[in-house]
Amino acid sequence: MENTVSFRVASCEFPDRAYEAGAMWRRLEGELTKAPVDLLVLPELAGVDSFWESPVFSEAVWRQAVATHAGISDELKHLTAKRIVGTRAVEVDTRRWNEIFLWKPETGLVRGRPKAWLPQQEGGWEATWFERGPQNVLPVRDGGLCFAELVCTEIMVSTVACCLGQAGVQLIAAPRATGGHARWEVATRMAAIAAGAFVVTANRRGGSLAGGSWIVAPDGDILARTSEANPIISLDIDLAAADAAKQTYPRNVRD
Repeated sequence: MENTVSFRVASCEFPDRAYEAGAMWRRLEGELTKAPVDLLVLPELAGVDSFWESPVFSEAVWRQAVATHAGISDELKHLTAKRIVGTRAVEVDTRRWNEIFLWKPETGLVRGRPKAWLPQQEGGWEATWFERGPQNVLPVRDGGLCFAELVCTEIMVSTVACCLGQAGVQLIAAPRATGGHARWEVATRMAAIAAGAFVVTANRRGGSLAGGSWIVAPDGDILARTSEANPIISLDIDLAAADAAKQTYPRNVRD
């Protein structure tokens, strides 16, 4: 009999304005209390305004974002999830980072790497607000799960997903803050195909940010998708399917 590893994942949309965040945290709390999950993926920098849309750096705006995210564990601890991943604004030795995190009830918030690939253009002046982290994305092993986090633009770097798949990653979490261009669906589906892994992506909604969060299977099929009316999705996946996908086309094509 094939060994199956059932694993429940969830994704969500998050409002783009900080004053609406409280209601969304409470909605997540209610939904996950009714249906606990093994992993929740949050959108990029959830809970603060999209300050990086401004091309002009503001120390006061930055300090407010850092302060808000310093207390994000106070919100996460109310959510019935074994793991929660996302990103937050942090400052370390005067360096400003968009830093990934893993939160678990037994460990609290565990800091990860800073986002490495930063756009610098209208709508996303990220290199103005953040410093680039090293372009070295490594898998994280947590119990029976092997996963990685690719943040927004990073999902476009196709070689990274391929390398992660070869390292055994079963799931890629992809927090985003994006518009509605089809490139984002294409990129997440191609990342799943290249890695032979599930991709769980989460987006912000409001203003220029289009919402749209979804769960992708290892061969690129979209299994579930949010909408403005239904901003939270959850689904049981089989991690063994990601393990098996590594041995099938196109993952089995070698240089």
